[in-house]
Amino acid sequence: MDPSTSSHALELQNLNSASSGNQEDFTCMAPKIYKAAAEGDTNILEGMPSADLRVQLTPNKNTVLHIAAQFGQLKCVVWIIQHYSADSSPLQRPNLKGDTPLHLAGREGHLEVAKALIRAAKTVSERDIESGIGADNTMLRMTNNENDTALHEAVRYNHSKVVKLLIKEDPEFEYGANFSGGTPLYMAAERGSRDLVKIIIESTNRGRLAHTGPMGRTALHAAVISHDPKMVEDILEWKPDLTKEVDENGWSPLHCAAYSGYVSIVAQLLDKSDESVVYLRVKNYGNKTALHIAATRGRKRTAKLLVSRFPDCCEQVDINGNNVLHLIMMQRRFFKRLIKIPWMNVGALINEKNVEGQTPLHLLADSQLRFRSDYIRNKKVDKMALTNQNLTALDVISLAEDLTGRKGGIIQSLKQSKARVGPLLWQKTMRKGKNSSKKVRDKGSDISFLRKVSDSHLLVATLVATVSFAAGFTLPGGYNDSDGMAILSKKAAFQAFVVSDSMALGLSVTAVLCHFCTALSEKGLQLAVLLKFAYLLTKLGVGAMVVAFLTGLYAVLPHHSGIAILTVIICVCCLVLNYALLGEYEKNVEARLYMLESKLDLGKFFRIRT
Repeated sequence: MDPSTSSHALELQNLNSASSGNQEDFTCMAPKIYKAAAEGDTNILEGMPSADLRVQLTPNKNTVLHIAAQFGQLKCVVWIIQHYSADSSPLQRPNLKGDTPLHLAGREGHLEVAKALIRAAKTVSERDIESGIGADNTMLRMTNNENDTALHEAVRYNHSKVVKLLIKEDPEFEYGANFSGGTPLYMAAERGSRDLVKIIIESTNRGRLAHTGPMGRTALHAAVISHDPKMVEDILEWKPDLTKEVDENGWSPLHCAAYSGYVSIVAQLLDKSDESVVYLRVKNYGNKTALHIAATRGRKRTAKLLVSRFPDCCEQVDINGNNVLHLIMMQRRFFKRLIKIPWMNVGALINEKNVEGQTPLHLLADSQLRFRSDYIRNKKVDKMALTNQNLTALDVISLAEDLTGRKGGIIQSLKQSKARVGPLLWQKTMRKGKNSSKKVRDKGSDISFLRKVSDSHLLVATLVATVSFAAGFTLPGGYNDSDGMAILSKKAAFQAFVVSDSMALGLSVTAVLCHFCTALSEKGLQLAVLLKFAYLLTKLGVGAMVVAFLTGLYAVLPHHSGIAILTVIICVCCLVLNYALLGEYEKNVEARLYMLESKLDLGKFFRIRT
């Protein structure tokens, strides 16, 4: 920087500070000069004394050249450069944030302004004594307070033409990371700028191209996370060894692709990577491999691809001793096709125990997610395998709390597959003396639960019977005075009304009689069976009553009128909604009945009856 300019500026700043009574280093630019530089009006600038023009600074210490470059005023930039002929200091002068005019031109994407600044720097004859490089390269390599070069700024705001220009002017320089850890290549990949990635790779000396990013990630990590297969392909063609590089948490690009389920990218990485990449583990994620991560995330296609390409990777276990089948059993999605792969369907894998002695079947029972009947019926699955606590899969589900309403169904499915309780539960069952009083209390509470359900169902059945009975004597349309017959008896809608109303009455009355029978029974077995039968009759009776109401209204309304159609729509929607609500209620009741199965032995009852 010119010493005279520096001293002049310092004097002006001190003068401003003294006049305002404030010691803060504050500067401001004359409004007309700022507007002239921003709007490209060189006439006003030409009328200013050279000394005054040099000391004009904004609060961020931007010079008139900064302002003209920022707003893309090429004519004004050229005039200012000529005004400072043979002097590189205005070109390299940073503002308060460390930005040179080239930083601002790159940030805003002003290509022609960037070209003019670089041409001006090339014409300056002075050399950087320490580095021995020209003023143009010095300017290109200057960093601001965030350690960003002009290239970083152009990449950040996706100005491809400016990026290409800056790299072309200094292709041998290795643009390092800024204070956020991003190199230009990483920043382009992270932002999904495929064109910029291609430009940077093709234009830079490949041996000097930096590719790192924050947290130890590489540009390949960023491309995978951006889910851009074409960008991944470009980076792999440039440097396939990046597949083996992991970030500071141990995640490779393959781990990231498996986590997100990007099957096509996983295939690309497998094609270009060394075999060892598949077996890499993520230490801070349970020591899991890419296959474990895919299974944990429910990525079926990704897991199948990994196992198909590298069969023995399924033998690896995580930090808890879980293999891929253990992890699959805890997911809502079932990997049916994956399990059918030959090297996945072996007893050593199917019945392998983790550190707690649990096989995949134990975790399946404990998760209570889905029944997985195909897996449970597999003859290779050991249903009597014991955990470290001597529990079988049936013991695990029997002792667990019913979290999803599926516990009873899972128990039934396991029993049908010949699963049995283990020695621990048998031992507890044999302690009749100690537990006899508890069993009596449990039996009493079970019967009490059934009676409460019966009382509520009886109320509904009685209400349906009452409404149906009353509707039978207040027929829609009325009666003929001559013979007392129904006026609408020949209409199909009326006939449907009569049939459905009769069904509602018959079903509900039968349900009421079932509930009367439950009041006379003291055996839990009979109570459960009668309750299930009465519930079915009541549900059908409610549906028949709604149909009777619908057909009765339809019989007395004009069939093609809007009110008739609207009535039909409302009744149908109500019927569907009611049965949906009944379905949820039925799940809860069924789950409770399944839990009572071992005490009431409903299966034995039905076998005796049939």
